[in-house]
Amino acid sequence: MWLALFMAAVLVGVLAVEQPLLAAGLAVLMVLLAGLTRVWDRLSHFALGFIGVSLVGYAFLGKGYSYIGVPPLFVGEMALAVGLLALWRVGTLGIRHYRGLLVLMGVFMLIGLLNTVPYIGVYKVDALRDGVTWAYAAFALIVAGLLLRLGWLERVAQQYARLIPWFLAFAPVSVVIFKLFERSLPEWPGSGTPLLFPKGGDIAVHLAGIVAFLLLGLHQRFMPSEKRRSWHEWLWWGLLLLGMLSISTGRAALVTIGLSGLFIVLMRPRSGWGRPLYLVAVALTLLVVTNFSVNLGGRRDISAESLLLNVQSITGDSGSDVREGTRTWRLNWWSDIVDYTVYGPYFWNGKGYGINLANSDGYQVERDQSLRNPHNGHMTFLARSGVPGFLAWVALQLAFAFSLLRAYTRARAARNTLWANLFLWIFAYWMAFLVNASFDVYLEGPQGGIWFWCLFGFGLAALETYRRQRALPDHSEGSTLSALPSSVQLKES
Repeated sequence: MWLALFMAAVLVGVLAVEQPLLAAGLAVLMVLLAGLTRVWDRLSHFALGFIGVSLVGYAFLGKGYSYIGVPPLFVGEMALAVGLLALWRVGTLGIRHYRGLLVLMGVFMLIGLLNTVPYIGVYKVDALRDGVTWAYAAFALIVAGLLLRLGWLERVAQQYARLIPWFLAFAPVSVVIFKLFERSLPEWPGSGTPLLFPKGGDIAVHLAGIVAFLLLGLHQRFMPSEKRRSWHEWLWWGLLLLGMLSISTGRAALVTIGLSGLFIVLMRPRSGWGRPLYLVAVALTLLVVTNFSVNLGGRRDISAESLLLNVQSITGDSGSDVREGTRTWRLNWWSDIVDYTVYGPYFWNGKGYGINLANSDGYQVERDQSLRNPHNGHMTFLARSGVPGFLAWVALQLAFAFSLLRAYTRARAARNTLWANLFLWIFAYWMAFLVNASFDVYLEGPQGGIWFWCLFGFGLAALETYRRQRALPDHSEGSTLSALPSSVQLKES
């Protein structure tokens, strides 16, 4: 290993004169490999920690975090490489009871691969860049395998709970800073993108997950008691409402958070929805009475009228040219994709990964041609992988949803409230990702795709762990997520 690093150092020195960017990329890789040599015995811990830090970066900084690195070696690709290496070192996924989900994931990824490889010679890096839409599914395998190896389900839930107040405080501030100072924010060298680049839909997904977490009372289980006070929940709900208001100019954000909260209330009518409902009623009343309106840049204001127009535009004609124009543009594009796949010549293989769909389909709206996919991740799979790829995607998601709901009903029947609530939270969070992906280019990028598949992997690990607990001869329903004897834990090879 050290000889390889020495030879790489010599190569970096030679390339630094003619190819400085490539040399910088190799230097970063060298540092990463050098670090791995020191943590080899604890590679699983390092890999999960690296992925966890990346998820925090994507959540707090948005798209800006994804450009950290040197093309084509960005932080997401580094995390993927380290995760795959750690999974290889473990030697097994450890999933015994949910192999059907693994088979469906394998079919989904295989179809994606078959629709990417033929286009690498034509579109080169663009084919690989578009191919991450399905390749990010590897994060689900990495997270599930390493969580089962280490038994870190409860630890991850605790870390998530600790980050909730920080995210609630930071999200609305980040939106205001970005809207007012976008052009003056620092950029990662060569990226052309500010390090802080939040998007309303992205924030809405995480707010939806937090809404579900709080409604189910999971914060009371996973947050240290010394950090919880009676007034904290009022503060958190108030900050959450402020965050929702800051992104209320987008319809997708409202739908994403609304459906997640509604799902929890319907599944658990006795969940603590009284406090947030009261705060929402007060906030709406104040907006109407004070006629509050503020514009942070763009064509839409934050106001009661804007909220009403967004709600109207979801199901009908809002009378707003801006809102109706974007909705018509999306619907027309999606209709064209259905026409040339389901009813057209691209039924079996789609148009593949690499081609710019916005240019090919005639819906490009960006001067720099940067729009590559329709504002709907499900339509992206249909357009690029054809009907078979789309059906594989749908089958995988439906099977995952069914597994979560079945585990929830079993846990509830066994009066295991902790597990039941955990499965409901995963489902609500997962649903929020899919809802936002139906209105935006979200799963195609690392800030959405990596997060989604990591949550998927967390769900797989939770399903497998609970199934193992139930299968133990001396099984008794407990209140922990890691109640597995050492003989059941996987050993790192």
